[in-house]
Parts: sequence; C-alpha cells; structure tokens
Amino acid sequence: SASMLSAAALLSFIALTAASTLAPSPSQSRKPALLPRGVADEESSLLRFRGGDDEEQPKTGRVWTASTFTRDHCRFAWELAGYLGAYLAPGRALDAKTIESVMCTMNSINACPYCTGLHGELARMASTEIDPVAPAVVYATVFAKETGRGARCRAAFEALAKSVGSSKAASVRSLCWALLWGKTTGNSINTVRGKFVSLKLHTLTPFESIMFLSYGPLFLVIGIFNAMIKRAPAIPGWFSTLIGVFLWLPQAAHIFPIGLISLILRLIIAPFVGLSL
Repeated sequence: SASMLSAAALLSFIALTAASTLAPSPSQSRKPALLPRGVADEESSLLRFRGGDDEEQPKTGRVWTASTFTRDHCRFAWELAGYLGAYLAPGRALDAKTIESVMCTMNSINACPYCTGLHGELARMASTEIDPVAPAVVYATVFAKETGRGARCRAAFEALAKSVGSSKAASVRSLCWALLWGKTTGNSINTVRGKFVSLKLHTLTPFESIMFLSYGPLFLVIGIFNAMIKRAPAIPGWFSTLIGVFLWLPQAAHIFPIGLISLILRLIIAPFVGLSL
C-alpha cells in the first residue's frame, strides 16, 4: 500500500543518513587521541557538540549528498519564517527588484534550470536590473560562493547589516538559503532524471531515490509554472509579492517536515559525531 511504501522509504532514508553521517570527517580523523587538560579540553568538547567551526564543515555542492541534505534542511526549515517575512513582514519586507536580484545572483553559481526559468521570468516581470554593487547583491554573491557558511559569509552579512539594517539583512539571508535549497534540489532532481532517461538505473543510490520521490512532483509543478509565465507581462510590486507567497506555501509544506526529520536524525547521532547544523 502507499502507506507501507512511505514508511519503508522513510526507514531507508533514516538508515542511509545515519550511516552516512556517522562516518568521521577528515578533520575528526586528524584529531589527537589525547587532548590537553583544562580550558583547551573543555573548548574542544563544546566544539565537538556544536559540530565544530563552520570552516570545518563541507560546502554544499552542486547536488545533494545525504549528509549535506540533512544538515542544510535543518537550516532551511529554520529560515522559512524569514523567507516569508522577506515578502510580507513590516520592517523586513523587500521590494520585488531586490528579491529577484538576490535570487538571480544566487543562481549564477551552480545554476539550476528550474530556478533560471522561475526567477529569470519573475525578474523580467518585475523589470529588474541587477546592480552588482548593491549591498544585497554583494552579499548574495559571497553567499553563493561560500554556500552560506564560513568567515567570509559572516563578514559579508555584517557589512550588509550595517548598510541596510539587521532586519532587512536577515531577509536577504533567508532568501539566499531558500535559493540554495531550490538550486541544489533542482540540480539533484535533474541528475536522477538523467539516470532514468539514460536507463542507468543501476547507478541510482537509495538516497537519490528517496530524494527524487520526495521532491520530484514539486519540481514538476515548478517546471509547468515556469512554462506558464514565459509570456506574462510586467507586473506591479504587490503582484510579485503575491506570487512569492504563493510559491512559498508548497515549498514550506515540503521543507518543514523534511527539516524536522533531519534535525531529529542529527540530534540522535550528535553524542557520537557532534552536531553540525
């Protein structure tokens, strides 16, 4: 039955993710067996529980791995409210041109055809011209290169907050996380689809299969929507906001439960390998 299939898929997902994340990272394997006593030892324990410094964490690649998928989905779920706030929240909402400038800039690295089709058209409809020196665009460029983590990304966010204020800067950051989710998932979907088309099903991993079943239908709908708006005319800012909210709803419906499962999995194995979020 469908419920049994879903349960089996979920169990496979949990088993695969746990096995993948339990593998020690290169930085962990280089740590000495005996640590100095005192403050250094206490600090090391805290860093281990917190997952270590951001610099030690692997960057998110063009497509998902089980480890980066679960790690980043915890953050995606956390940023959902801020993502919606970038469209609606007083003091945090951004204009359509800024939003689409951020989205298109994020998609300029490891570009995803779904995101190109969607935000390319939304940018056109909002009459967007991307200014490469605009504070939000500068930050989005760094975020895209660093995939949201590390000292360079933190410094870029501090500069953005000084320029536009902490609330709007947080909205820009939420948009960047949303596009990182979109382009990495879209590229992963296309990778799996390519294996189906080329009849290389034997190369599919269990993780790829679960990911495709989870997100394939959503990205099919996104592809259809992209085709529908290709000839849409320019629209006012308020209508761009409505489209953004409309698109947020199905994304949130997928991201939140997957993010919650990912967080539970990572908390379960945290005593053994540390907590990386």
